[in-house]
Amino acid sequence: MNRTATDRYRGVMDRAAELADLESAASLLGWDQETKMPSKGVGGRSNVFATMAGVIHEKFTAPQLGEDLAALVSDSDGLGEMEKAQVLELNRLYDRAARVPGDLVRKVAETQSKATAVWAEARSNNDFDSFAPLLEEMYNLKRQVADAIGYESDPYDALLEDYEPGARIEDVAATLNEIRDFLVPLVSAIKEAGPPPNTELTAGPFDEATQDKLGRELVLAMGFDMNAGRIDVSNHPFTSGIHDGDTRLTTRYKENLTVGLFGTLHEAGHGLYEQNLTPGLRRTPLGPATSLGVHESQSRLWENLVGRGRSFWMHFFPRLQELFPQHVGSASLDDFYRAINTVRPSFIRIEADEVTYNLHIILRVELERELISGRLDVKDVPEAWNTKVQEYLGITPPSPDVGVLQDIHWAAGHIGYFATYSLGNLYASQFYEAAQRDIPDLETRIEQGDLLVLRDWLVENIHRWGRQYSAEELVKRATGEPLSAAAFKRYLSDKFGNLYGLSSNPA
Repeated sequence: MNRTATDRYRGVMDRAAELADLESAASLLGWDQETKMPSKGVGGRSNVFATMAGVIHEKFTAPQLGEDLAALVSDSDGLGEMEKAQVLELNRLYDRAARVPGDLVRKVAETQSKATAVWAEARSNNDFDSFAPLLEEMYNLKRQVADAIGYESDPYDALLEDYEPGARIEDVAATLNEIRDFLVPLVSAIKEAGPPPNTELTAGPFDEATQDKLGRELVLAMGFDMNAGRIDVSNHPFTSGIHDGDTRLTTRYKENLTVGLFGTLHEAGHGLYEQNLTPGLRRTPLGPATSLGVHESQSRLWENLVGRGRSFWMHFFPRLQELFPQHVGSASLDDFYRAINTVRPSFIRIEADEVTYNLHIILRVELERELISGRLDVKDVPEAWNTKVQEYLGITPPSPDVGVLQDIHWAAGHIGYFATYSLGNLYASQFYEAAQRDIPDLETRIEQGDLLVLRDWLVENIHRWGRQYSAEELVKRATGEPLSAAAFKRYLSDKFGNLYGLSSNPA
């Protein structure tokens, strides 16, 4: 009996839902490993990850699924536009998955689990050599993945596609170079403007339990639903959208106020995106976020354009003073605002100010490209890292924990991910300009503590669409313009030009 397009479509969507459920289970295992799992569970968990990855890959690359997708791509009569779009996205994902051997998929998953645990211990001990063998293995495996998927000229493209579909590293690198060329004179101008403001206001020590209390209050004000989510502590903050109704944030605290405060706002931005994806699409190919760059735009928007904005603290600063009277009780809002917007080159990416942050990203992307191409050996990475930090930021990391070992991404196999952080900053600035245009009294509303008006704009224009539009299409729909660095450059020039009294626009 010949199967109709409708019958085939039902079958492939059932398979897609099943795969989404398995991915949810894998996400939950990953969250558990980083938050609750006993340290001795690494070996057993790596086996579980390998098995889970193998099962997912086997189901994803089943011959029947491939046959049905091929038939639907060539003959979709009877399907609506949304259904056709679902088929095309699933076929794209299937094609990538089918090119990678199952044994390689399982090996990557096993290595990810082992490497993240070894990385955490190596970072604590400042011992890059103990992590180097697994880092080398991970890059070798990812090079094999890139070769299996295929690429035109740069193996990095095959890996970047996982995070920013449709992007090419040649174009991304050109954008990063434009940002770098803009940032260098801006950082120089700020440095020449005089000493930074008093950062003792945020130095602490701030009680961690009270920091957590404040963070939860702010997250709720942003509209994050704690009945559909939770907040925990991990070595490296992250967000896991497990499935509809379960979005998990992690953060970390230090004595310094800004680490936990802005880290929590950052992850809550990710969390809002996950919580406001269309429920009916969550288990379909078009259900997830359109790209990691757009996802990152949501976290950077809330962390920086809102969370480090003066309007935000006009409402929330009195509460901060109430919770921490010994530290900021007698401070002025202006002093606090300047303190949280200090521009000063630092070693840790996730603690970097808005101006220097992208320089951290640029050096990582450059190193990734060198590593994946084989032009840079793992043993030489610490020296190469320190050289680039000195070149771009004018400082040299004193130890691996604040240098090459600070990020979990390479241990977790997320190679090709870093570029999306800078893309996220560009998207964030462009989205926020559009929101200000569409909501003329936005800053006044934020001054009054109304953050939901912005949340609702983001839900309507970004969150609810999932992958129904590509990142390129989504930014045009939301802002009326293609992605560019213009809004980002305007934002930094205006904000920090005013803060530091710069006599001319560095842009």
